[in-house]
Amino acid sequence: MDYNYFFIDGSTLLSDIKKYITKHPSLKGKKFDPVIFSKLFSLSNDLTPFHGRSYRRIVFYFVTNDKRVKEFIKVPDFKKSGAIEDLEIKYCGKKIPTYKKAADWLDGQKAPNYVRDSLYKSEKAVDTKICCDALILLSLNKLDRIFLYTNDYDFIPLCQTIKSMGANINLIQLTDSRVNKDLVREFDAFHSFKDEKIYECFGTKFKH
Repeated sequence: MDYNYFFIDGSTLLSDIKKYITKHPSLKGKKFDPVIFSKLFSLSNDLTPFHGRSYRRIVFYFVTNDKRVKEFIKVPDFKKSGAIEDLEIKYCGKKIPTYKKAADWLDGQKAPNYVRDSLYKSEKAVDTKICCDALILLSLNKLDRIFLYTNDYDFIPLCQTIKSMGANINLIQLTDSRVNKDLVREFDAFHSFKDEKIYECFGTKFKH
């Protein structure tokens, strides 16, 4: 089995989910299922040529007390037999409580998305943990390819390091609506998902 890993930057994912629900009001009140999302990775025809349906683990990284997790994510019941398969959720650091007031104010002022996103990028615990985990695997020669879900410039040095050490790194995002071209250029490949597949992660079907 190849040493393939999926690392999900939870801050980016939560931001993307919120934007997607805003664009698709029928999804309001529904939660995003990481288990179903993980299955898309292993079964996607676009991704299969890169991992051959063989991977070690899918890891979701969230800030410890980020309230968006409870609002948008259907967290698996890890105590239930068969609830997960090679899937892990890691909580890193803590979000400062006063950020909630700042976030509410920005929402009320209808601040641009890039301004609101910067609020959640103030803490780098998730980024640091992802980089540490990736570099540990790389140092042990237990990394062939990482599929990284992010839209954060800060991962460019990690991407360059992984490639310089002979491993590969693919960029994953929910959609291609706000992909950063400069970021994409640093990766070996870029993948996003169609509405039909994204709706499945919310437990419903997409209607044209």
